[in-house]
Amino acid sequence: MEIILNCDLEYELKKKFKKFKSMMLDLDEKNIDIFEDEDKAWNLYMLSIVWNNDTMVKCIKKLIKNGISKKLINDYFKNFIKMKYKMQNKIWSFNEIQEYNIDFDDVKKTSTTMAFF
Repeated sequence: MEIILNCDLEYELKKKFKKFKSMMLDLDEKNIDIFEDEDKAWNLYMLSIVWNNDTMVKCIKKLIKNGISKKLINDYFKNFIKMKYKMQNKIWSFNEIQEYNIDFDDVKKTSTTMAFF
């Protein structure tokens, strides 16, 4: 999942990112291969924020307090909230199934609709 990130928003979120990586590696060093890939590590970090509503609310309030616009925050977090919803309800498109190597047993419903003309 690739999303363009505003510099101010990135700066504020990355403050805790290094601490998150360090804490996760302290818990289990087997995670080192995940954290070597910066994109995977960032997605895991953002999903960990979104997964707990209290944590997400605190993070959003802190970002607003630091001068980041609500629209920018909402647009960015919307993508991760959508991914959380898809993970919880096991709803994936065929493209996502292939792209993320999702096992068909982990798919309850597909979000792809097909139409024949």
